[in-house]
Amino acid sequence: MTARQESEALHRRVRSFIETSLTEHPSESFEALACDLARFQAARVPSVGTAFRARHLDPATVSDPNEIPALPTDVFRLRRVAVHPPDDDVRVFATSGTTDTQRGRHPFRELATYQRGAMAWAERMLFPNGERLRLVLLACDETRAPESSLTYMLARFADHHRNGAWFWDGERLDTEGVVAALSAHSDLPVLVAGTSFAFVHLCDSLTQPLPLPRGSRVMQTGGFKGRSREVAASELKTTIASTFRIDEASVVAEYGMTELSSQLYQSLGAGDARYHAPPWLRVEAASPLTLEPLPRGEEGLARFVDLANVDSSVAIQTADRVIVDETGAVTLLGRMPGAPPRGCSLALEHLLAADG
Repeated sequence: MTARQESEALHRRVRSFIETSLTEHPSESFEALACDLARFQAARVPSVGTAFRARHLDPATVSDPNEIPALPTDVFRLRRVAVHPPDDDVRVFATSGTTDTQRGRHPFRELATYQRGAMAWAERMLFPNGERLRLVLLACDETRAPESSLTYMLARFADHHRNGAWFWDGERLDTEGVVAALSAHSDLPVLVAGTSFAFVHLCDSLTQPLPLPRGSRVMQTGGFKGRSREVAASELKTTIASTFRIDEASVVAEYGMTELSSQLYQSLGAGDARYHAPPWLRVEAASPLTLEPLPRGEEGLARFVDLANVDSSVAIQTADRVIVDETGAVTLLGRMPGAPPRGCSLALEHLLAADG
């Protein structure tokens, strides 16, 4: 079987898992699928193979997702992480960065699995009753920002709801346009979605509240720095709810990143600050020193096993501090301050030395 044929077979298995895990018993075990993905990637992605060798692990014998070496997110900035050659890329998502060399990149050979997972979990967490909403998007449209995974996801929301108005041009927010869009058809519920940065800018710019119709909601994502100040997550949620005259439980935060293909959400209507992952994404807190998974309830660094990362690395290690409870719900505590955690630094050093 060629690499492409093996990739396509794994994509089919992952999409089947996504479909069945939300409606009935999953089509197969998470553990088996994650380990099969890791074996495929270890043979095809140099950095993944190096990570296995650095830990003296044989991919053929791995049976527990917690044993899979997780690539630190910095690897995506310094190496190409993909099973396929650049000529097969249909999209390359990139992190924000001050220079081109500082941007992490996540290449995709196909986007059907990404799209199915993103829509399936959004339908559960943002649109649980099958509503069709008006979409007011504080983001660039897809043609302006093809490297943004957030823009790609929001564009799929717009396709699903058969509408969508975009109000960020890459440099400025069209506040007047947002006000006009939200004032029109004021009886129809709306989803206002965008980055925390955009919401800080919008709320600071408005001189009076902008009430949303009954049934409306807000999705905000990303860090909490505005142009001139930093806003705490709880403060921003309160400000957004007050600005739009909606309950804070209707303000849902999303967590996603370029290096992942799946997203986490807070629960709509619950007023719960914890984040919830779909069945095809497993989150653990890892030790900053060893990167080994910690017992549930302990603080550590977010470690993800994302089945939708078929053609890159199924296991990803971040420097985001989290607590994962017994149910798998995630409390975000912010980035690890200062230098990269020792475990991440050592892992990166080993990878670059052996994979260079």
